[in-house]
Amino acid sequence: MDAIDLKRLSDFVRHRQNEDGGFAFCKPLPSTLAETFYAVSILTSIGEDVPRREKVVEFLKSRIQTEINSLFYTLHSLNLLGEDLPDYSSFLLKRLEGLKAERKYLLSDGGVTATYTFLQPNALRDAYMISTLLHLYNRDVPEETKMLVRRYRRETEFGVGYGVKKPNLEETFYASYILRDKAVISFVKSFESNGGFAKQPGGYPPYLEDTYYATSTLSLLSQRYSNPRTAEFIASLQNANGGFRRSIHGGISTLEDSYYAVEVLRRLEFR
Repeated sequence: MDAIDLKRLSDFVRHRQNEDGGFAFCKPLPSTLAETFYAVSILTSIGEDVPRREKVVEFLKSRIQTEINSLFYTLHSLNLLGEDLPDYSSFLLKRLEGLKAERKYLLSDGGVTATYTFLQPNALRDAYMISTLLHLYNRDVPEETKMLVRRYRRETEFGVGYGVKKPNLEETFYASYILRDKAVISFVKSFESNGGFAKQPGGYPPYLEDTYYATSTLSLLSQRYSNPRTAEFIASLQNANGGFRRSIHGGISTLEDSYYAVEVLRRLEFR
């Protein structure tokens, strides 16, 4: 983590905590489960205590719902905080069974704004989220789920990728978590761009989220990624307030982008 200013990053995260213990995109917006997960993960990764830990736990437990996004951010946050997890494994397995029948997953792309992502239903993302949660309970991913994910395997001129409509780094990462398909390695590497990874093979500029998805995928597949320019790219995205933006061409700091930055650097250090 020597490439970035950890003190400024810590201050950026802490300043987004609300009175209820949760963290917000920015004040005066309300706390959300996603922002709280990003904050808890960042502070844990850089070796700092989570402020007002009891209030954070109280916030998380008060917001938990039987819905995939809610469970993903809540349970992973509680796990990072060392809390015992309520057992939702039966619900998660039933949701995996339901993915096969929901045609809405075939109709969405999701998207990204200049500063923040917005989510639409996506079979690969939901399968990934549920799979990570099952692993918290030491439960295996059912073979039927792996079969579902394989439906989105696409052959391209750059290699094998995954996507609901067309292959991309984000959905290839989701699929790789479940399948560990090493055939995607050349596809992922084709997105390399100036120390990071771009939106398309041979593209420019690199974006932080794509660099996160690419390096995470390579790490899952036990591939050493050692481009010395990557740490420089990440460091160049840190704003004056300590947080990170997604592009070298500007943007506001977010907890989500700051989480991506820390995770990329962690993978570089433990390669």
